[in-house]
Amino acid sequence: MDSSLQAMKTAMRVLSAINEKREPDAADLEELRSLAPLLANLPPDELACDVIKQALQRRDAARKALAGMH
Repeated sequence: MDSSLQAMKTAMRVLSAINEKREPDAADLEELRSLAPLLANLPPDELACDVIKQALQRRDAARKALAGMH
C-alpha cells in the first residue's frame, strides 16, 4: 500500500477514536510519531492532522513530478 495512504489511514483511525471519546490505539500513535518524529510531542489530534498534511504534500509532489515527466 502507498505509504502516504497508509499514513492517512492511521491518522484517521486516531482522529476517529478521539472523536468517539476513546483512547487512540497505542500502536497507531507510535506509528504517527515515527512518521513525524519532530512533531511527536504534539497532542494526538494535532499530530494526526500534521501527518495527513505531510502525506498529502508528498502525494502532490509525486503527482507533479510524474506530470513533469510527460
